[in-house]
Amino acid sequence: MVQFVYNILIYKATKQTPFFANYRFYFTIYKTPIIRPDNLYIAIKTEHFKFLYNRFKNELLFIRDRLAKYYNIKRIKRPFFEEGGKAYLLYKNIIIKRPNDKLDFKKFRLFIIVRKILENNYELLLFKTI
Repeated sequence: MVQFVYNILIYKATKQTPFFANYRFYFTIYKTPIIRPDNLYIAIKTEHFKFLYNRFKNELLFIRDRLAKYYNIKRIKRPFFEEGGKAYLLYKNIIIKRPNDKLDFKKFRLFIIVRKILENNYELLLFKTI
């Protein structure tokens, strides 16, 4: 029953159920019966299964939200740089006329940030000789 509830919950990342991702159609939970059963035992069992389904669905939603909450607390924030601050210039995208870069520095030095271009791109104040 828990696996059934797990497979029909809609996830935030994919915005679809695992059942839909596998079989490409949504599973219908409740169908109205064409012929109403006169058996009291079947009616009680049906109500009991509906109760269990709702209970497990609420518990799984609670667990999913709690896991997301604790994951987001532990996640590291990106560094935020402002104009006038300092940042290192990395060697990764700079071409130097040396046959081997084994002994070169990974970071050149600290430079002053002139302006922010994009979220991770900044214009630096470079000197004529680095």
